[in-house]
Amino acid sequence: MTQGLFWFRRDLRLADHPALARACQSHDRLLLVYVDDDADGPFDASRAWLRLSLGKLGDDIRARGGELHLLAGDPEILIPALAVAAGATEVHISALHEPKAAARDARIAATLAGRAIAMRRAGGRLLTDAESVLTQSATPFRVFTPFHKAARPTWRHRPREAPTALACSPLPSSLEGARTTLDAPRPRWDKGFWATWTPGEAAAHARLDDLLPRLHAYPDARDVPSVEGTSRLSPHLHFGEIHPSRIFDVVQRQGGIGADKYIAELGWREFAYYVLHHWPASLHDNFNPKFDAMPWRDDPAGLEAWQRGLTGVPLVDAGMRQLWHEGWMHNRVRMVVASWLTKHMGIDWRQGAAWFMHTLVDADLASNTLGWQWVAGTGVDAAPYFRIFNPVTQSRRFDPQGAYLRRWLPELRGLGDDAIHAPWERGLRVPGYPVKPIVDLGAGRDAALARLAALAK
Repeated sequence: MTQGLFWFRRDLRLADHPALARACQSHDRLLLVYVDDDADGPFDASRAWLRLSLGKLGDDIRARGGELHLLAGDPEILIPALAVAAGATEVHISALHEPKAAARDARIAATLAGRAIAMRRAGGRLLTDAESVLTQSATPFRVFTPFHKAARPTWRHRPREAPTALACSPLPSSLEGARTTLDAPRPRWDKGFWATWTPGEAAAHARLDDLLPRLHAYPDARDVPSVEGTSRLSPHLHFGEIHPSRIFDVVQRQGGIGADKYIAELGWREFAYYVLHHWPASLHDNFNPKFDAMPWRDDPAGLEAWQRGLTGVPLVDAGMRQLWHEGWMHNRVRMVVASWLTKHMGIDWRQGAAWFMHTLVDADLASNTLGWQWVAGTGVDAAPYFRIFNPVTQSRRFDPQGAYLRRWLPELRGLGDDAIHAPWERGLRVPGYPVKPIVDLGAGRDAALARLAALAK
């Protein structure tokens, strides 16, 4: 009888799971574990999602006769100890495609090898092989469109059904002390999330099913924050509750302009990880080094007003309040709030990226970094720095009746459809809401362009 150890990470599903399928084929019994290596860290929005997602995965495993063991500790210590105590010949994982995780996996693999235990890693979160999708000169792509044209033909869906039964091993008694639970936050600030979201593999597939009848309208509807025009699959993808190849296959088979546009959005997720793979320093450094001299403003009070949705700019404030209540923000609005912070307010994109990582249920390291650097103009294939979103213009264009604003800014609900986008233009004073923006739109734009001009000197 062969014994294996399967270490779940952000691959919290049973179907379309290459690493799990290989583990099941290779061993008679498996020890299934999840290691919580951030038990003492801040309880952010994505951790609130993780708690429920692990619960759903545990239920799915128990329904198949198995057991998922939730442990707390340092994986570099726990995983080798578990493998030895369980008598495992192999440890199976899915790649995380993040620099620190890859380095840690290499160290764990070396420790295991010293004990004659193999680590077997499979791809589990991406469609693209970052080392094989290169330019004709064998260098990484720096621009999305040629990357997407080269990468998309390599994407394949290899369906793998969820195992009907799982023969699992009990946790070795010597590791009982590592057992843990993920408790709900106190106070329960995450309650608003669950009116919108249902974590887990079944819910991820239901989201995909819900998208298909709306796919034809996706190219236009995706920009309207007041309607259900996006897929809302991002947190399910982040936690690996559904494989991107499943989404790609289903959407591609439906076809049409909407399918092409949605697949391009999958491509941007792939591109984010591709950039992270080839340029890992972009997590914390400007991809374009000329912006290292950018004189970002230190404005703690302004940053807090932005975080709380009290900038006096309705679309920005609505987005930030949606983020706090739902753990998610509409993509069009994400671009607007990021532009406002980095351009009008002149605050370093890294501060905005850190807040998003704390408050998003889909807090994806690669996509978050790429998105912030794109808006800030500092990144690979970025929008030019001088492209500055006017939040009032954006609001009137994509939320003309103010439906999105009224949902998230109750103090403005009594204003007319035009006045609600910029109350200060009409001299309106609304109790409980800033009288005017904390940064004048025109002055903020001029200051941003002046900072850019200074870099060129």
